[in-house]
Amino acid sequence: MTPSLRRWASLTLSRGSPRDHRERRSRGVFQGTASGLAGRILVIIVSVISVPLTIGYLGSERYGAWVTIASVLTFLSITDFGLAASLTNALGKAQAENAHDVGRRYVSSALFMLSSIALIILIFGSAFAPRITSFLFPHLQSPLARAEIVPAMTIALSIFALNLPLLIPARVLAAHQESALANLWNMAGSLGNLVALLGVIWFRGGLPWLVFGCFGFGLLTNITCAAWLFAFHKPWLSPKFLAIDPAFAKTLFGDGWKFFVIGIGWMINWQTDNMVIAHFLGATQVTPYAVTFSLFALATGLQTLAYPSLWPAYTEAFAQRDFEWIRQTVRSNFKFSFLSTLAVVGLLSIFAGDIIRFWAGAVAVPPFSVIVWMALWRLMLATLLVGSCLLNATGHLKGMTIYGTITALLNLTLSILLARKYGITGVIAGTVIAYAVANYIPAFLEVRSVLRKMSLP
Repeated sequence: MTPSLRRWASLTLSRGSPRDHRERRSRGVFQGTASGLAGRILVIIVSVISVPLTIGYLGSERYGAWVTIASVLTFLSITDFGLAASLTNALGKAQAENAHDVGRRYVSSALFMLSSIALIILIFGSAFAPRITSFLFPHLQSPLARAEIVPAMTIALSIFALNLPLLIPARVLAAHQESALANLWNMAGSLGNLVALLGVIWFRGGLPWLVFGCFGFGLLTNITCAAWLFAFHKPWLSPKFLAIDPAFAKTLFGDGWKFFVIGIGWMINWQTDNMVIAHFLGATQVTPYAVTFSLFALATGLQTLAYPSLWPAYTEAFAQRDFEWIRQTVRSNFKFSFLSTLAVVGLLSIFAGDIIRFWAGAVAVPPFSVIVWMALWRLMLATLLVGSCLLNATGHLKGMTIYGTITALLNLTLSILLARKYGITGVIAGTVIAYAVANYIPAFLEVRSVLRKMSLP
């Protein structure tokens, strides 16, 4: 076994007390990534089982509607106004200073703000679900799909709103280098989603029942996690009404609005593709795009899994001025991300068509041009994730709000224009072109500047 593999195994499997902050952070990153990998494998297994079952049960059009509803909910995650991300940085700094009372005030203030937002979403979502569905799905052909789509969207928006305050437990665990525990709860939710799907199919439920079963089980899992966290695992952070502090809320919102703008950019780039396709090309065309997107997501899987653990580790190290640890970690992560992603997208570019045909059927196989553009996108994203994680964790947000907004607007514009001419190939091409032009270079210039400042005495 090589020294690097021995170190990886030691950090991942170790149960003893860490010797110092560096070892604790490194252990948290490795254990969080390893448990995230286990969770991702479980998600893949669940997807391998559920995707063909769902397509076969719902049909291509209703499955496309199901995927689009999921994309809408992911896009709506920005409605936390960046508070969850801001809470991660605030708790990371409080953890670095071992300030428990400060942590409770941040948790309580964040819970109050997120609950208020959730109430607004619950009211407006119930009122405007019909208009949202008529805008997103103007080309639905099946009478059954037209009858089911409004109830399904209403249920999805309601469950999303109830889930919004439950973002806090995962952020608390991550800030304390315990992302592995959060990943275990996510794994329980994934298994529950599969059970819910099988139950809906067994009892011949429609799309609304599928939404209620899958998303509802996730809500139940998050409620259970929150009760365990604040009642047993970290009771000193249990939110209290008297701990709600306007000054702490203002601090959270001070960075939160920047994360909100950045989040809008990422959501436009990541989640509007399915909406654009559903609106301009029809829900049927969402299926090959979404399945291919899911397959190529494997290429950046490890980077995505390490992100939630690296973020609070960088924040704590930055607060403790452990700049050498940050520089070493960023360099190692960049090399690993690029080389591992290159290997995976190379294989997928050759075999993606056959894999998708076997996995989801001929109806889900995209044109080869989509596969090529997906490979380019994932290779670009792999290295962008490295830089954005560092910038987010250290509070260097202004630049990302500017070029992230420009990228998002350019991406949406190009995706719509190119979709009309080139179909689903134009949608992913718009994403790649927008990032290459407006985001890639300024992001890495800023990362290099941040790392150079850390090298100064």
